[in-house]
Amino acid sequence: MRKQDEIRIVLGNKRYAGSSNQPVQIQLPLIGDRRNFVQGDRSNVVNLQDIFNTERQASNTFRLAGKIVNIFNNSISGKTTYTPFKDSLYYVDPITSVTTNVWQGYPPYQEFGFIRESMISGHLDFIPKSSTTYNWSIYTTYAFSSSTTQVMSYTDEKYNVTNTNFLVSDGIPFVLDTGVYNGKNLVYFYCGTNHNLSSGEFVKLNITINGKNVFQVYDIGDGTYNSEKRVFSIYNLKFDNIDITTGRYGNLKRILTLTNSAETESKYYIRLHKVITTQDETFLTKMAFENNPFPIKRKLEYSGLTPNNTQRVSVKDGRQTYGYTINKDIDISGLVDNNGKPVSELFISIINKGYGGWFNKPDNQTSAIDIGWDFNFTKTDINYWWTHSGTNNKDNIPVNSYQKNGTTFYYNETLNVGDVVKGDFCEYNEIEQNEYVLSDIYHKYSFNTEHFSPSQISSSVPTVNGFYNLIDSMLPPGYSYKPHYSIPIRVFSNYVETIGSDQINQVPFYSYYSDATEKLLWRDTYDYGYVDSDNRGVDYPFINGTHYPFADIVFLQHPMSRDTSGYFTNEINQPTTDDCE
Repeated sequence: MRKQDEIRIVLGNKRYAGSSNQPVQIQLPLIGDRRNFVQGDRSNVVNLQDIFNTERQASNTFRLAGKIVNIFNNSISGKTTYTPFKDSLYYVDPITSVTTNVWQGYPPYQEFGFIRESMISGHLDFIPKSSTTYNWSIYTTYAFSSSTTQVMSYTDEKYNVTNTNFLVSDGIPFVLDTGVYNGKNLVYFYCGTNHNLSSGEFVKLNITINGKNVFQVYDIGDGTYNSEKRVFSIYNLKFDNIDITTGRYGNLKRILTLTNSAETESKYYIRLHKVITTQDETFLTKMAFENNPFPIKRKLEYSGLTPNNTQRVSVKDGRQTYGYTINKDIDISGLVDNNGKPVSELFISIINKGYGGWFNKPDNQTSAIDIGWDFNFTKTDINYWWTHSGTNNKDNIPVNSYQKNGTTFYYNETLNVGDVVKGDFCEYNEIEQNEYVLSDIYHKYSFNTEHFSPSQISSSVPTVNGFYNLIDSMLPPGYSYKPHYSIPIRVFSNYVETIGSDQINQVPFYSYYSDATEKLLWRDTYDYGYVDSDNRGVDYPFINGTHYPFADIVFLQHPMSRDTSGYFTNEINQPTTDDCE
């Protein structure tokens, strides 16, 4: 009988003074943890929770789903002479346009959304089953490899210097300056992206200062707000002024310890993503009761104020949110990532197609999409890294064309399973057994200025944000966006395991052997359903042998122009002043 040995009966008069003996009745529970073995009985008593967990841990199948919140401000306006496009604009000052016959305005919002309800009249016929693939293509990818030969460039606006044509394997770009903080003479390093350094660690430079190129980090940040991620300093040990000239630039690599610098030096690369689902295997729907928080901007275009004398409603900005489901079970068995480890994340990769014809004219290149990283954006100008004639800022996304009304229009082709596209700028450290994303990759799709030309309107009309005095044909206006969105499917632990080389049979295949310590290093993967105290882990629904991750995507399309200072001015309203102020 369970816990029967824990039952103790004490006479009443033994409990306390004056207590009398009383009858005691014990209810025996009908519970047992033993049963007789019946010879020949093949039945097996199972625990449902144990079976569920066993099946969950053994499963390598995933079905991805989630939500896309499309955040977009239709900010770039211009003029067009192509009749179907001209008849579809959200017009700017149509009264003047009636007189000048130069119709200016914004492209319709449907060119930027994920689901089209129609095509522009007189341009293309609308095919309903293609409504989700006219503007954007959605794929599932994973980082299967990396590249250390990607050529990059970094321009620092503050010091007006450009570090051109360095390789991603050279490390993080920086610009030098000097200063005094708390009475200490310091050399500051202003980095193009997150340096991922901590005080006491070391950096290896590709330039020398007083004949040295390895220095210990004194502090991170320069005392200004939010500078810790991109600024660090070293002691200025009476260095030669010529070596620490303000504006001198170079690249650096992170080192954990000098005693084992060879193994603790980080590697730098960009990820390479392989496509594992097709465009047609993504099911896209409109979310019924959820929209982004920004208002729909539409207006009635009166027939007398349109070039074709047709009254219609034009839409400049929308607020639609979309749901996506990958209609394919993804089996990750045998897949390894770019560092030779079991795949720990899948990606939803969104790539502009632009079949409507407003964008994506190539400049003698096989690709019209321009790519870059966060250090390729500047505040007051379009960095020339984005030049349309460049070769280092292109990806493996082929462009195609079609003819309509005697005019050529361009679009980005659909990718196939097995195709490879570029990804984020990353750091990996073997001793830490950890990968760090230093900068996301960004795509830029540009207007075809033969069909839509942003330009400054007449001086007699108030300036509208988005028009340009001059257009550089090699830097056509357009929008940038982040293409790859991570969905974690397993998580590596926050602790590095170590073991002697004589016990090699007990370690996973992806472990790293350290010559310095003569030990094998690796991080274990957490079980599905386990989340640690740092909120690391995955706990997705599991049913019928399949995991069901759900991931929200905030998809921001950001305008790239000659002057971005005024783009969002009109979106910020002045606070209401009333008796409550």
